[in-house]
Order: sequence, then structure tokens, then C-alpha cells
Amino acid sequence: MYDLLVSGGLLVSEGRIRRADVAIKEGRIAAIGDLEKSKAARIISAAGKYILPGLIDVHTHPVYLDDMGALSAAAAHGGITTLIHYAYAKPGHGLLETLHRFREEGETKSVLDFGLHGGLFDPKNQAHEIPQAVKLGVTSFKMFMTYAKLGWMTDDYQLMRTLDIIAQAGGLGMVHAENGLATDYLEDKFNAEGQDPAEVFVATRPGILEAEAVNRAICLAQVAGCPIYIPHVSAKEAVEVIAQAKARGWRVYGETCPQYLTLTGEEVFRQGPLAKIGPPLRGKEDQEALWQGLAQGVLDVIASDHAPKEKKKTDDFFQAAYGSPQVETMVEVVYEAGVNGGKITLPRLVQVMSENPAKIFGLYPRKGALAVGSDADLVIFDPQLEHTITGEGQHSNAPYTLYEGWRCLGRPVFSLQRGEVILEEGEVVAEAGRGKFLPTQAGKIDPKELVPWR
Repeated sequence: MYDLLVSGGLLVSEGRIRRADVAIKEGRIAAIGDLEKSKAARIISAAGKYILPGLIDVHTHPVYLDDMGALSAAAAHGGITTLIHYAYAKPGHGLLETLHRFREEGETKSVLDFGLHGGLFDPKNQAHEIPQAVKLGVTSFKMFMTYAKLGWMTDDYQLMRTLDIIAQAGGLGMVHAENGLATDYLEDKFNAEGQDPAEVFVATRPGILEAEAVNRAICLAQVAGCPIYIPHVSAKEAVEVIAQAKARGWRVYGETCPQYLTLTGEEVFRQGPLAKIGPPLRGKEDQEALWQGLAQGVLDVIASDHAPKEKKKTDDFFQAAYGSPQVETMVEVVYEAGVNGGKITLPRLVQVMSENPAKIFGLYPRKGALAVGSDADLVIFDPQLEHTITGEGQHSNAPYTLYEGWRCLGRPVFSLQRGEVILEEGEVVAEAGRGKFLPTQAGKIDPKELVPWR
């Protein structure tokens, strides 16, 4: 007897779309195929809808307006089933104490299963803890090549040293790749000239300086023998650098985000500080390069970079914080612009939002798969459901969305994790604290194996 049967849907998995039922027992997928309904205690109809493997967002920040509980609830409303959060160890704090604190908060508050990345704001004094962090199941570590004025920038000496430590510990390096000192100079120059910060914002952080930092980080990682993951790629030039590195067979993974795929720098003029994010929103050519990079396998992952912060359109642009809420709108926005817009196929969307993240961070096939024995994490997606995005309708504590008034065709309507109902008829029904911590094994898969599903 099955605990639950999802019947009549179109399964999207491993590059295929096929009609099949999914049976679930004791939190795992027990059978897939044309199954007898009489053997199930509960039946959920997915007729006319897609059944996707649980969607995974590997780039979230539960340290601003949304904590681990609020962020996971917002993500669940958007069809996400698993999260990997950045656990930021600020200067003066130890890496291990930070990881323990984030894990405890997640196990107390999270609606969804979650893993952690170590965020190193002071690697000179924190990197020595990386081997112990790996033993705890945290195997990916991020540094900043920008934000020098905030005291967060990692210089090349410490970047090289830390990548070496990560490599020896068997982990994965990650960097926010922009040339921080050059961008700070440009910002100071334009401010001294009295120019409107909003008008010159993109010019202070040009794509070529993102590409320079990406190239520098990849080269240092290659010398260290460390696999490297580049989050929130936004520029055409950065895509080109990653493509060249992959062509050489180097262990590089690339990620972009929904905001870079769907919005341009024009939003800065329309929405002011709300659209201030780093790297900045860029141009149509950059968008096209990102979509092509996804379709061709240069970029491996779409993740949200969810960073909801308190700000208003009327705030001083220079003083306003970087970041925006993205986790709840990500799936429907990418489906609308990517699949409905003819940029990528649905199997490729599933690959970059479920299968590849699971493989890169060592969660596959427990997560990211519709296969017998995998966790019963799945999402029912209704491709015919029209929806208008509004800030008022969001579940993040941020009071706005960059997608106000966007009309999308297609939306997640139901989800399960480990056989438990998370999202039902568009509402989260799971309780806080049910989420489990997921140890990762990041950077083990050869990027060549992440062949794009056409």
C-alpha cells in the first residue's frame, strides 16, 4: 500500500517529458509508471500539469528581513523544496560558531530541508576552520572580491590562501566576482563630479570588471587545484570567461539569477534603490548572453540571490543597501521568460533549478531526481494558470517586488518534501521546524557531466 499517489501528470526529469504516476511510501519515491490507484491511501491528480523534481535554490540570504523561517516559507510558496543558505561569518565571528548558529535556527524554524555555505568575510582569521566545517557537512565557501569600503573584500593573497585550504579540505570555492578597488574608484570619481548615482550606477560596476574578477578567481583556483563556483553571473563578458575555462577542462561552475535574465538597468531609473543590486542589472546583450549560456551549458544553475532589505524608492540611492527579494517569484518568472519565451526548454529549466544544483552540491540523487528511492520531493506545476505578481501578494517580509504587475502563465500549485505536503492550492501547509539539515559534498562532479538537456 502506498502512502500517496500523484497520478496523471507529465513527469519532467533527465531530459524527458512523459506521462506517469508517482507512488510514495515512507517519504521516498516507491514506484513510477502506470500504477494502480487502489493501492494508494491518498491520490492527488496532476492531470494537465507537470510533475517536476523538487526545486532547489542554492543562493539565499536569511540574514536580512527574512530569517530562516520566513525565507523558507516564502520559498515554499514559490515552489522551492530545498534551500542552501549563505551562513555569513562577519569579521569578529568564527566560521564554526556561525555554522552551528545557522543550523540550529534552521532546524528550529525552517519549513524546508536546507544546507549551508560558509560565508567568509574575514578569511585571514576564519579560513583555518574550513577543514572542521567540511567535517560538519558544509563544503562550499564564499569570499568577496568587492565591497572594499565595507571591509568585506578579500585580497588576492588571502583568496589564494583560502582556495588552497579549501582544495586540501576537499571543498568548493565560491566568489562574488567584481574588481572591488576599481569599482570603488569609479564610484568615488562619479560622486566627486556630482553625478546622479542612479544614472551612473551600472557604469561604476561595468561588465568587463566582473569578467576580470571571474578570470582572476578561476586562475587562482586552478593553481590551487580547487573547483570554483561563480554565483550571480550578470555580464556577457563573464559568460565568455567561464566558457573559455570550461573549454580548457577546468572545474568551474556558473550560476545566474532571474533578475539578470529578465530585468535591465532601466529598472534603476524606474524603481530607484529597489533595483540596486550587486552585480547590477545590465543590458539586453547581457541578457541574451546569459540565456545562451544556460542553453549551451556554460551556465549550470539558476538561483535567486534572495536578499530582502528595508528600502524605499525615495531612499538616497548611494546609501541604499544592495539586494532584492527573489525566491518566491523565481520559478514563475523564469518559466514565463524562459520556457514561454522560447529561451530554454522545460527539461533545461528543471536541470538548472533542480538536477544540476543537487549534483554540484552532492545531494543527488536523494534530491533533484524523480527516481525510485529518491526523497519524495516533487512539485506540481500548472502551465495554464495565469497569475499577476504583486508585492502585496508576496510572503517575504520585504514590502515590494521588482516584478510588480508582471503577468505570468504557469505557476507551482502543489509540492511535497519527503512525502509531506508543503504547498497545497497555492498555500504553505507545512509547519516550521520540519526542515532537516543536509550535509553537502560540493564540487565533486566534473562540469563536463552536466550536459544540457535540450
